[in-house]
Amino acid sequence: VRVYDTKHLATHGKLPFKGFRNLNGNYRSARSIGNNAHIVTNTFMNNYQYLEGPLSRFQPEFRELDEHEYIHQAKKKAQSLVHTYSGQILKELRLRGNCRNTVKVTLLQQGLSTDKDMMNVTYSSGILNGYAEITSFDMAANYRRKIIGARKTGMFLPTSWFQVYASQTMMLLAGQGRHFQPDLSVYEEETYLVGFRLDGAKSSAAAIGSVPGYILNSFSLDHHEDTIRVATSSRAQFRSIRKTNSEGRTFFSREQVTETTNQLFVLSLPEKNGAIMKELGRVEGLGEKDEQIFAVRFLNKVAFVVTFRRTDPFYTIDLSDPTDPKVVGELKISGFSNYLHPINDDQSQVLAIGQEADPKTGRQIGLQVSLFDVSDLSNPSLLTKYVVNDDPSARSYSSSNAQWEHRAFRYLDESKILIIPVSLRTFGQNPENRENFDGFWTFNISPDKIERTYTISHVDAQRIYNYCWYPARLQARSFVFEGNLMTLKSHSVLSHSLTDGEKNWGLELDQGNNIQCSPYFF
Repeated sequence: VRVYDTKHLATHGKLPFKGFRNLNGNYRSARSIGNNAHIVTNTFMNNYQYLEGPLSRFQPEFRELDEHEYIHQAKKKAQSLVHTYSGQILKELRLRGNCRNTVKVTLLQQGLSTDKDMMNVTYSSGILNGYAEITSFDMAANYRRKIIGARKTGMFLPTSWFQVYASQTMMLLAGQGRHFQPDLSVYEEETYLVGFRLDGAKSSAAAIGSVPGYILNSFSLDHHEDTIRVATSSRAQFRSIRKTNSEGRTFFSREQVTETTNQLFVLSLPEKNGAIMKELGRVEGLGEKDEQIFAVRFLNKVAFVVTFRRTDPFYTIDLSDPTDPKVVGELKISGFSNYLHPINDDQSQVLAIGQEADPKTGRQIGLQVSLFDVSDLSNPSLLTKYVVNDDPSARSYSSSNAQWEHRAFRYLDESKILIIPVSLRTFGQNPENRENFDGFWTFNISPDKIERTYTISHVDAQRIYNYCWYPARLQARSFVFEGNLMTLKSHSVLSHSLTDGEKNWGLELDQGNNIQCSPYFF
């Protein structure tokens, strides 16, 4: 990580270099709170090479042994392997300078294992599958020899992949895992939670816990006062059943043993660090048959949840009593929402980005912008919506990066202007005749109407299929400076007047490129 000073950027046009620090692992996410930065990295634990592989039944030294002999010999070999394995872990932690600030594995065994006797902590349901590290530092500090001074906190996790959520005082890591359910002979989905308290330029492990199901994204998590709220979906589980037909032949049949379910949990956040999150209350039965959560937004003592398969139930949930959360309102409409954004000073309306869909088949029709009234939680209503292409028979597809990336979404509350990236593709025609678009659309938002005002194209439709595009591309982002709208997308940076969309200037990043040629990706 590198830090630059932006104090004199406007006056001198320079970015003086302040300092750097090398980080361990793969970058996962980061948050800046005031002058303090908290960077999350993760490392995959290569357990197969050092533990599981050498103990495999298929190793040459075990092949000729019966089951009793194999178990005896494998246990003897495991003793030496575990000693070497744990020694290597400690060595690497010392090299990272983070041995003291790593949470003890025994705490994880106590808090995350749903089975009293965990057979192997390195398997898919075990806790030694990944290592996460939070590096915290003060961005405004002066660094000696330009080396950033930082504090680190680490923790072993049941997964090498996780979502990151942060409030002003708490950071949550939520990883996906599974645990075996012997009664049903299936692996059930589970989300593992690790909470870190943030205090200035440092973090400390606060609490751990787990809930059934998988979260959708970081908006499925929330920290409010002394509670953690989590919304999850548990997908239907299947198992193979061994059967015999009338001819005596054995075959396997796939059988569904659980239904898809959606739920919301409220967990207590212990005052003492290193404790376990306890469930205070839950809401179950969200969505209809086979529906999963498509959007979540927590707002103080309220939650909004969208599920979908063919229609879009929009739920309002009262969280004022952590021990008794409950659904208080429901609205069924066609399509679905992916991102929910509260607007107005009293946050009585929710602006949503998603897709319109055929209510009979669930087939997505086109990008949809919706405005909901949630002033009465018991009676949420749809005020108005805008659909990019509402013809189910049209051979076209439209979407927005804002559906899954909230940083691509921009709403100007004072002027009631919405700015989102839009991609539109048509199919079944000669490529040169297709009506393709990739850029930004702006909308005026009012309770009566969502009106598109102008569009900003980041690529000529005729150049999409016959131009040499560089493989790298810009993420969709928009910025407003002194009445001008600057947009970044794919291979260009453009500036327009926010009022009428008149172009100020443009920068084509791929102009003259003939080194690497790749297709244009929307």
